[in-house]
Amino acid sequence: MSTHPTPAAPLHHRVEVLDPHSHRFLVTLTIARPARRQKLALPVWIPGSYLVREFAQHLLRIEAEQAGQALTLTQIDKNHWQADNRADSPLTVRLECYAYDPSVRTAWLDAGRGFFNPISLCLRVIGQEDQPHVLELAENRHTRGWQAATGLAPQQVKRSGFGRYLAADYDELAD
Repeated sequence: MSTHPTPAAPLHHRVEVLDPHSHRFLVTLTIARPARRQKLALPVWIPGSYLVREFAQHLLRIEAEQAGQALTLTQIDKNHWQADNRADSPLTVRLECYAYDPSVRTAWLDAGRGFFNPISLCLRVIGQEDQPHVLELAENRHTRGWQAATGLAPQQVKRSGFGRYLAADYDELAD
């Protein structure tokens, strides 16, 4: 796994197109100050919808590392994980997510466009929900010519809309 520099915000979600033809996003979560044995969750709800959602069913892969070393990431139940990490350095968690649902509740990705509801891709860091969250929409060869848009506050954004956005907390990111 490659590492990215630790962002200034306590929680940083980087979303990039991994492969539009197989409908896969790569999400990299960097937790600047993790708890020891940090717990994570992918919600089973979405604001404004009163049905249980199974976002975790779209995960193809989830892995964690700290200081360049792969960590054990134990699945506690259908949508909770616990990393076997220390609390003394940033924790990085990567998710590969399948995105082939045209509804506004989850995620869609093909060669022509992509969209996602952050709650379907961005892990909740248990105990740090009230911290600021950066959402980085990463540009790459698959997104050439695309425009990105979000309702979050821009931090460092290109003319194309790709870049970093800020949410005050997980609820704002989810909404």
